[in-house]
Amino acid sequence: MDESIGPRLLWRRRNSPKTMMTKFREFVNKRHSLSLKDYYELWNYSIDDTTADAFWIDVFLFVGMKGDKSPTTALAPKVGKTAILLMDLYQLLQRKRSMYPPPIWFPELKLNFAEILMSNQDAANIVIHECCEGALEVRDVTWEQLTSQVTSVADAMRSSGITSGDRVAGVLSNRLETVVACLATLSIGAVWSTSSPDMGVEGILDRVRQIRPKILFVESDVLYNGKVIDLARKNRACAAKLLDLPEYLNMIVIQRRNVVHEESALKLTTWQAFLRRGRGRPLTFAKLPFSHPGFIVYSSGTVSNFWLLRNPLKLKFSQSGPPKCIVHSAAGLLLQTKKDAVLHVDMQPGDSILQYTTTGWIMWRNVLCGIGYGGRSVVYDGSPLRPSPLVLLQLVSKLKITHFGTSARFLTELKNCGLKPKDVIDLSCLRCVTSTGSTLNAEVSEWFYDVGFPSHVHLVSTSGGTDVASSLITGNPDLPLYAGEIQCESMGMEVDVADADADELISVKKIGKAGELICRKPFPSEPVYFWGSNHGDQYRSAYFERYGTSTWCQGDFVQRNPKTRGYIMLGRSDGVLNPSGVRFGSAEIYDVVEKIPGIADALCVGQRRPHDEDESVVLFVKMTRGQELTAELKSTIKAAIRKARTPRHVPKYIFRVPSIPYTMNGKKIELAVKGIISGRSTKATSSVANPDSFDHYKKFFEIEKEDQAQGVRAKL
Repeated sequence: MDESIGPRLLWRRRNSPKTMMTKFREFVNKRHSLSLKDYYELWNYSIDDTTADAFWIDVFLFVGMKGDKSPTTALAPKVGKTAILLMDLYQLLQRKRSMYPPPIWFPELKLNFAEILMSNQDAANIVIHECCEGALEVRDVTWEQLTSQVTSVADAMRSSGITSGDRVAGVLSNRLETVVACLATLSIGAVWSTSSPDMGVEGILDRVRQIRPKILFVESDVLYNGKVIDLARKNRACAAKLLDLPEYLNMIVIQRRNVVHEESALKLTTWQAFLRRGRGRPLTFAKLPFSHPGFIVYSSGTVSNFWLLRNPLKLKFSQSGPPKCIVHSAAGLLLQTKKDAVLHVDMQPGDSILQYTTTGWIMWRNVLCGIGYGGRSVVYDGSPLRPSPLVLLQLVSKLKITHFGTSARFLTELKNCGLKPKDVIDLSCLRCVTSTGSTLNAEVSEWFYDVGFPSHVHLVSTSGGTDVASSLITGNPDLPLYAGEIQCESMGMEVDVADADADELISVKKIGKAGELICRKPFPSEPVYFWGSNHGDQYRSAYFERYGTSTWCQGDFVQRNPKTRGYIMLGRSDGVLNPSGVRFGSAEIYDVVEKIPGIADALCVGQRRPHDEDESVVLFVKMTRGQELTAELKSTIKAAIRKARTPRHVPKYIFRVPSIPYTMNGKKIELAVKGIISGRSTKATSSVANPDSFDHYKKFFEIEKEDQAQGVRAKL
């Protein structure tokens, strides 16, 4: 493509009813006697210092949030009324811009996440479609049935001693019981956390032991890629490692295909026995502050040197330590999810959603919150490619789904298979496809409209993440879509691009230079805190170390097109690995590799060259003296990682290197190596302790050739 011409226009809304974004703009204009003319004026209103507070109240009312009263203040000042009177306007605005310590939102309100979703619904209406791999059978669940199940589980939880603030965890697939257990937990005011059952025992315990739940829900088995996977051994291994936690009461096993037996020594009981604890109490909803914790999610991004200094024994192999336990407020997550869905992907009353996701991914929020738009939400468990890559789209057609959520990797797979969904499936009901998890490149988005999907479908690429529980940049039904770009900033998010080469914060957003994706104003889904962190150093260093407490640093490299005003994602700016949109930290690899005899050190990075469609995980190992990296040892490493973590964690390539680069203060240098093997020019700075080590990695840009060469040498 000739860059002087600009990116190709792929989609523009034509001859359709008013979008929810337009209706919201009219709502704001009427409520405040304004005359905002388009999205850009509305976005400026949403982030302006003098109107941002009013904007969040507008959103609260427009998307159907409900509290014990109507809100009059969105963001609470961090000082008392007397101090406010003594401040000038500049000082007050600066305090309201600060994001650390996390600000208090809607301080006068009491509400409940589950009550907002479940109140005033027609009992006879279908709210959930549940189906397993292949979608051969679809189970319809009405509001009456869902409410009955939530009531029973909440009753049993109360009988088990679960109260507000307690943790309830699940290692569960995307099933009806997962939604039920989550809603029951939130109705009480307890905190919900879930992980995917494809994780290994160590991966599960790394998360669950940190948050110390009273109850852990698991499954007897799961079906994936045509195989039934028995989870009994894994469940027992996890249960045995939780017995020493004083809070731990029970592991509740949901029976699927395999028979479940109670084991009192492991505090293991069945779902049916758990439900029998109920006393017939009606469903009630705890009235809670807006900032009350509701969810714990996990991220393994880079943290600062403070963690290394306090954990010197981990210095050898760990850059980021155990997964961060990020606590989100229930109401903040719900408000942002509703805002993103209603305004940015045009979720109209009565619309329905199929979001393909695991429960361990932040996108599961779309499955849960999908029941709150007056339509239906699909819970799908299993491979998205079996019995064919078109199975999910066939389900979209069958159930008349309006919004389909997927990943860039899935769309790339359809393209690479030479499939033309619109030619073989009736997708007339589908209005929007959302893609997240990894970058959706121009080639795939062009295939989407040229070959894959009907021209009326709005393709929305988004970027946000676990830490923000929302989108920073996303789609817009009122704006044109250009190939390879994300359309705009999310409402209320003061997104900017900071010059990565400058020591101070310099915005390069308007000139089109690539830089760090940042947010310069507080938002309701900012984490409340990190679980288990007795001080705020880890939280502060994760997001505010570079630019200060008024600037959230997301860890992505982006570029804004000054002509189209769209954003181009250029990759991660930290060491988080992201194969096929599945993000995890290098420490999860190091913790496994450290235990394998013969390995002295290791470095794990992602590689994505300009011509690569996805990121590959590459593991470099330094061997102990006299040891060789044999084919057998490579197999041992991969098997150990697969067992301890998940198949998605297994490196595509493993190579031996003579040295691992470190900074002067003993920190592995991942980002520079990632840049070298991905084809970006990288120079060693004065902070590098062994700058000559970079030379060993240059040859791995042509990684296929080097892989073949090492294979030949191994045979000689």
